[in-house]
Amino acid sequence: MRKPQWIAAGIALVLVLITYWGCPVRPPEMEDGFNRGPVATTGVQSLIRDAHAELTPAQKATFATLEERLESQQDDSARVAVLQQLASEWYQAGKPSISGAYAARIAEIENTEDAWSITATTFSLCLRQEGVDDKTRQYCAAQAEQAYQAAISLNPENPENRINLAVTYTDNPPPDNPMKGILMLRELEQQYPDYPQVYITLAQLAIKTNQLDRAAERLATADRLAPDNPDVVCPLARVYENLGRAGEADIYARKCAALLE
Repeated sequence: MRKPQWIAAGIALVLVLITYWGCPVRPPEMEDGFNRGPVATTGVQSLIRDAHAELTPAQKATFATLEERLESQQDDSARVAVLQQLASEWYQAGKPSISGAYAARIAEIENTEDAWSITATTFSLCLRQEGVDDKTRQYCAAQAEQAYQAAISLNPENPENRINLAVTYTDNPPPDNPMKGILMLRELEQQYPDYPQVYITLAQLAIKTNQLDRAAERLATADRLAPDNPDVVCPLARVYENLGRAGEADIYARKCAALLE
């Protein structure tokens, strides 16, 4: 994927996260999973204390004002609006771990698959930050897992949340099962053989481990399923180039350029 596309994708993700701060209440069948995880309130208070040293005076004042406003709200919709502001401000401050926690508080009020997915994505971004300490990383991993599981429980037929959960496991492999994410993706490949995103995700992981032949195979399958998807075409051009397959690389590079125009 070329630089302009990455920039566009990044901007789109930020806009989604800032615009749609909201998460659902946990479904009853997920209660055991939440009880097994770390206590979110205690975890986030510790993260907030640590983060305060990095905040500007203006940011501290903003957060204090929003917290006071939150305490004064009795109506659920009003509380959600303030929580959305807090989530957005913490995200813009570079703290997706805390932003996700406020989104999780909205989860006690709203109940949608999309909202849980946004919460999980926010925690997943925390796992990809450079320099994240082990405590924060463990907190984000646990919360991302729980949020994706909640989204899955609300719509078991949607493979997207299952794919993203598997990616979370690859970003932060469970110590007792380091291959869990890869195995999940392979199972999803069997369950959803016509779903392009499964192959795109497997190809991305293959590229990370320099398994370029495997990546080319996965992307070629995705290309057959979604021939005009730049997330398939552009990486495939680059993979073919790195494999020395100049003719195919040129074809896909031209196609990529046309799709990005």
